[in-house]
Amino acid sequence: MVSSDETTNESETKIFSIKTQVGKEQNAADLLSSRAQKSNIEFPSILVTPELRGYVFVEGYDRERLKDVIKTISFARTVLEGDIPIGEIEHFLVPTSTTAKISEGDVVEMIAGPFRGETAKVTHIDDTKEEITVELFESVVPIPITVRGEQVRVIKRKDEDIKEE
Repeated sequence: MVSSDETTNESETKIFSIKTQVGKEQNAADLLSSRAQKSNIEFPSILVTPELRGYVFVEGYDRERLKDVIKTISFARTVLEGDIPIGEIEHFLVPTSTTAKISEGDVVEMIAGPFRGETAKVTHIDDTKEEITVELFESVVPIPITVRGEQVRVIKRKDEDIKEE
C-alpha cells in the first residue's frame, strides 16, 4: 500500500544552489527567470541574498532542467550537488532589524551622516524605531546623539576587552 505522502514526494519542490559570478547574482536570477518563462519551466521562487555572494537559491522540481536552463546564462557557473533544506536558508527569508546585532556598551563607527568616521559608545537602543543613542569618544562633552541603526558599524562588542586611550 502506498501512502499519499509517498505519491506526492516526486512533485514536491526542492531548493537548489547555483554558483554564480560574484556581483552578478541578481543578473543571473533575472536571466534564469526570463529563460524559464520562455521555456515554460516552473521555478516557484528564486532567492538572491546580499549576505551570500556568488550564490543564487532556486526552488524547483528537477535539477537536470535547471542545469539545462543555466547553460545559456553567462553569469551562472554550475548547479551544486544536493538540495538545500529550507532550515539552512530560512534566516535569509526573515527580515532582521538593523539594531538586532547591536548591544548597549558596544563601540561603533559612524558610517553615514555628519559624524561619519567617528567612534562612539552605544548607550541606548530603540528597537521599534531601529535607532540607537551613542556618545562620541572624541567630544569634549558627552552629548547623546540618536542615529539610525544602519548608520553605524560595530567595531568592538561590549564583552570584548575595550582599551580606551
